[in-house]
Amino acid sequence: MAKKQHIFHPNDTKFDKKMVEITEKTGFKIAVFSMAAMTMLGSVVISSALPAINRHFDKLLQNQNGILIEFTLNHLDILTRLILTIPAIFVVILSPVAGMFMDKFGKLKFVFPAMVVWTISGIAGFFFNDIYAILVSRAVFGIATAFIMTGASALLGDYYSRGGFNRRENALSWQGFFCAVGGAIFISIAGYVSSYSWRYPFLVYGLGILITILAYIYLFEPKKFKFYNHTKIETKTNYWQFFPIYFIGFFIMVIYYISPTQLPYYIEDHLGLDPKYIGISMSVSALFYGVFSLSYKYLMKFISIKQIYILTLFIVGSSFMLLYFIHSFSAVIFALALLGTGGGIMLVNNTAYLFSICPANARARAYGILASFIFLGQFLSPIISQPIVRQIGLIEAFLVWAIVIYFVTILFLFFKQKK
Repeated sequence: MAKKQHIFHPNDTKFDKKMVEITEKTGFKIAVFSMAAMTMLGSVVISSALPAINRHFDKLLQNQNGILIEFTLNHLDILTRLILTIPAIFVVILSPVAGMFMDKFGKLKFVFPAMVVWTISGIAGFFFNDIYAILVSRAVFGIATAFIMTGASALLGDYYSRGGFNRRENALSWQGFFCAVGGAIFISIAGYVSSYSWRYPFLVYGLGILITILAYIYLFEPKKFKFYNHTKIETKTNYWQFFPIYFIGFFIMVIYYISPTQLPYYIEDHLGLDPKYIGISMSVSALFYGVFSLSYKYLMKFISIKQIYILTLFIVGSSFMLLYFIHSFSAVIFALALLGTGGGIMLVNNTAYLFSICPANARARAYGILASFIFLGQFLSPIISQPIVRQIGLIEAFLVWAIVIYFVTILFLFFKQKK
């Protein structure tokens, strides 16, 4: 097979060309995409354990007294869901800060320590028997996630910005694929082991040890491409121009995280199924997310970024409409396949659009802000969705969410795409 000939600018140096060659190696790709996958594993891995965690602490606290105990019992449904999403609020706060520090001082000197903290704080939930101690460990987990997510995506933008062949868009597609397939595998494992104890899914975070070693062996701090930096370094970036990108990042994560925060209860309480079925269903969403993330590089050849937004929003809305009308496990599987399909393509589209219009010297900061909006959506998802479920019930809430998504789809008909 003939070796692919990459496309370079005349001012690109030998180092620039060597960097492209290095980043095309299989070991390097596994390392960088596995690091990105850590952020996907961060939350949904423990989703299958949420009902069991709720039951455990409800039983544990029933015979205890006190103001805090009463508060905990009254809000246990939300507190349990926050175990899944509380890391997100710390990502919201710290991602822009992480982006600023990484743009100034480099990325890996922050990313490697964050990966170690991520692993330790993730496993910590296995040992605690206090819901607030678990929440604190998840907060530390969120701090580490902020640095990993911002650094991983900015590094990907740096590594794959040159060389032609839509390398950056292809890399973003592969990143989504690694995140989703890794998520599907470990969500399935976590779902199975949660049938025995709600504690076991926390041990899945031990995978971070292997990924950290792999990243330390292969990854390097990229130097900026000379020609690109020389022309862009003085550019001042107006981050408000990216607001539509930030909004859709926030919105889709509010919607996407209805799946791991609400559907486990739907599967156990409404369908009467074992927790292992939660893991299976969540892994289907992740798998379709990954497969259709890879399709983005082909899809973008035929339809515009605006059209991709509209199409994927319609698909996601249809997933909730299906859950409203058909109440069976097969409907859940099909709906989550639609949700993964739409979510996977949309998030790749959103990041690719941001990187295509953002100067390289502002990329980490711009993505840090996007990460904040994405994780704010994760954090607020149960806070927004649970009161609706309490008020009208879970089945009727599916219809409400479908209508809201279709409304946003209509709004994007008026979206003006920057060139």
